Amino acid sequence: SATSCRRPSIAMSPHSVSICPHDALMTDRVHAERVLMERGLSPELEAHCRGVAAQAESLARRWGAAPDAAAVAGLLHDLCRERTRQELLELARKHSLKVDPIEKEYAVQLLHARVAAEEAAAEGFSPQIAEAIRRHTLGGSGMSVLDECLFVADATEPGRTWQGVEAVRRQALESLDAAALTLVRRDVERLRSRGREPHPTMMALLEEKRGTQV
Repeated sequence: SATSCRRPSIAMSPHSVSICPHDALMTDRVHAERVLMERGLSPELEAHCRGVAAQAESLARRWGAAPDAAAVAGLLHDLCRERTRQELLELARKHSLKVDPIEKEYAVQLLHARVAAEEAAAEGFSPQIAEAIRRHTLGGSGMSVLDECLFVADATEPGRTWQGVEAVRRQALESLDAAALTLVRRDVERLRSRGREPHPTMMALLEEKRGTQV
């Protein structure tokens, strides 16, 4: 059920996304904070969500997307990341989502994004926020700037320490498309090195971004 948008009584973390009293989407931010708290995520995952929110907001300011929507999408993008495979499949059925064989096999890794998007929509967040959440794992063709900000922020937030991340952070300030291409190419290579074929949605993003860089 939808959560009320009144100010939460829970003290905010020092790393919380700041809330401007004159912000037109202030209630969305407060609502997102409440949802995040109520879901009881692990401290590590909550810290990741807050890091993604901050990074997505920064990228949105750089590339002309709505900073507030980016921050909210960042806070909510992994609401279902700690659900079990069976829980995710049940939630997918609840939300009438069609699940393909790859998503069914790797539900925790892949399906959590689509389910979280449905949960965010059910909480009353905008279709644009829900769509960015839906796309944050596999991407896809035709992504909006907001979608790409979240996609890139998920891999480059301050808590990420994988080799090469700093270079991609710098790249994202020069070209969001180029950063998205670097990240999806990296994901495809990692999957194939493990003997797994990438999801068609991921490949659609790869092919599209290759076309923008020629």
